[in-house]
Amino acid sequence: MTDDKPGISRRTMVKGAAWSLPVIAVATAVPLAAASTGGTINSEANYYWDAEAQGDFTTLVAAQDGLRATFSTQISYRADPWVNPPADASLVVVVVFDSPVTIDAGSSIGGWSATPGLGSTASSFTFVSTPSGFGRALTFNVIGSAPGPLTSTATMSLLNGGTTTWAQESSAETATLNA
Repeated sequence: MTDDKPGISRRTMVKGAAWSLPVIAVATAVPLAAASTGGTINSEANYYWDAEAQGDFTTLVAAQDGLRATFSTQISYRADPWVNPPADASLVVVVVFDSPVTIDAGSSIGGWSATPGLGSTASSFTFVSTPSGFGRALTFNVIGSAPGPLTSTATMSLLNGGTTTWAQESSAETATLNA
């Protein structure tokens, strides 16, 4: 006996569903695998903020007293398929504070140049690391001008990246400075 009804049979639909389940499982596993790397990775980014232990891309931690805080971040590199980082590219991190701060002149910013330089007071600081290498940590101490909340917003970009793809991420943190 044949069925002359137009459309898809129940048997065809069940077979199609059975074949699609493994595909759906693989497709949903990919974002989970990317999230487990500890950083935010855009589909086009090779450099990414590597999450700190608290799950934040950057941290701004107030000292116990003295209007001081420590800004910290880690930038990492990953490419799949593997390619070396661009040799003459520069990582640029811009950190903007919601009120003027002074970068502690004793901060060791290891491999980064700062504009304005250490010991300067400003609301915005640009840090450049050339060559970009495989990423790098950036940590420095700031001295605020008054007790209360202090917010930092950081963005990063890549200059002279050649054919390396790039996407920009931003991160914001707030700390409460104590007198």
